[in-house]
Amino acid sequence: MQTLGLSGETRRSDGVLKSLFWPTVDNAWDVDYLGRQGLAICTAVAAVQLVMAFLAGNPVYLVFGLAAAIVFLLGGLGVREGSWPAAAMVFSLYVAGLLAGMARGLPPGVVSVIIAGVLLSNLRATILAATWKPAGEDEDKPARFNESILDFLTDQLPARTWPVLRYVFYFAASIFLLLILAGLVALALARFGIIRMPQP
Repeated sequence: MQTLGLSGETRRSDGVLKSLFWPTVDNAWDVDYLGRQGLAICTAVAAVQLVMAFLAGNPVYLVFGLAAAIVFLLGGLGVREGSWPAAAMVFSLYVAGLLAGMARGLPPGVVSVIIAGVLLSNLRATILAATWKPAGEDEDKPARFNESILDFLTDQLPARTWPVLRYVFYFAASIFLLLILAGLVALALARFGIIRMPQP
């Protein structure tokens, strides 16, 4: 496929590490790759959220962890489709969750900080990809395949579902963000003695 120019792997501007932490966008293959990478990042964050919820052993945490995982997965669909607001919401949710943990006396670990950094880089990459314009309308660009289950999940499913699921994502993500921010405000008010938090 590379001989026929159907594979974009050789046309990307950056290596794997650079595209993960400080990507550039010079062509349509960069845009496509960063969309795929963003979906993979959001899927990995969703998996981490789910594992942490299971490890907590609390049914309430499990329900919230499952809901958070779904929100991150939906956000990944938006990132794949080049939606920088979706990338911004995913980053905001993750950082707000870290801040809520810190307010409860749980400092973030090294892995959590790295994930936050990767999500910030993902936001930057999505903004770059969304604002990139080809030099001409007939410029060569990568095709979206449907030859395997991975092709379907990364190329076809986001394009088919994001136009409808974006409304679900933004609603659910906004509710999550408001709940986290409300919890942070309540913790701050309790720290200053304005309100009293119930003891576990």
